[in-house]
Amino acid sequence: MNNILKKIKHIPKRLDREIESMKYKKGMFADKLKILNSEESLAYIEEHSISFYRYGDGELAIMMGEGIAFQEADSRLAQRLLEMLTVQEPGIMAAIPHCYFHYDQGMTKVLEGFNCAMKRQRRFFLKYCSPTQVYLDTTITQIYQSYECYDFEQYFDRVKRLFCGRRVTLICGRGIFKNIKYNLLEQCEELEYMDAPSKNAFSEYDGILAQALTIPKDRLVCIVLGPTAKPLTYDLYRQGYQVWDLGHFLKDYDAYCKKTAKDSDSITAFYRPD
Repeated sequence: MNNILKKIKHIPKRLDREIESMKYKKGMFADKLKILNSEESLAYIEEHSISFYRYGDGELAIMMGEGIAFQEADSRLAQRLLEMLTVQEPGIMAAIPHCYFHYDQGMTKVLEGFNCAMKRQRRFFLKYCSPTQVYLDTTITQIYQSYECYDFEQYFDRVKRLFCGRRVTLICGRGIFKNIKYNLLEQCEELEYMDAPSKNAFSEYDGILAQALTIPKDRLVCIVLGPTAKPLTYDLYRQGYQVWDLGHFLKDYDAYCKKTAKDSDSITAFYRPD
C-alpha cells in the first residue's frame, strides 16, 4: 500500500516532466530568446574582435543561491552574474545554452535527457535575460561532449585557427592541465599561464584581477575559472583587453582527440572539478 501511495504522490511531478519534455521537443521555447547556435556563434567570433563569457548550469546554480563543486554559494558573485546577463555593450557578448531552448536531433542522449528536464533553468533565463539581446551559444566550448553527430574535425580546425599567431595568457585554476594530453592552445605564437585557485576562486577575486591587470593589453586573455571567469572577463574587457571565457574548451578538445566515450558516467566525470 505504501508503494502505491508513493507512486500516486509522484504522478503530478512525472506528468509535469513529460509535459515539459513534450514542449521542448516540439520547439515551443525556440523563439523565446535570441540565441545563435554553435555554428553561428563560432562564425561570429571568427568575424568580430569580441570578448565573451558563458553561462551554464553552474552559473545558474550560483545565481539561484546554491553552491557547486568548485564554487561555494556567494551572493556577490550571484548578483554580478545576474547583472551581466543583460549587458549590451559593443565588443562583448554573453553566451547561454542554445540547446536549453532548441531541440536538436544530434545531441547525445545524456544531454537530450538533461535538457528535457530543464524547466526551472529555462524559466530562470526567460525571467532574467533580455528578449531583445542576441546571445552566443555556451555549447561552443563543449561540442564533443554535447553531440553524437557533428563534424568535429572541421569544427576544431576552425577553433585552432582562432589562436594561430596569437600571444595568449591563460588564467586558470591550478592543476587543471594534469590530465590533458592534447593542448588546443599549442598553435599560439606564445602562451603563458597565470595560476588562480581551482576552487572558490571568487573569494580571492580582487587579487586575481590585480594580477591580471599586469598582462600587456596586446595579448589575448583566456580564462578557465568557472563562474569567477564571467566577472573577470567583463572587468578586464572594460580595461581594454580582449578576453575569452574558454570554460571546457580545452578539456573538450582533449576528449575529442582521445575519442573518450560519451556515456553517462564519462560525461559526468568530464564535468567534475579537476
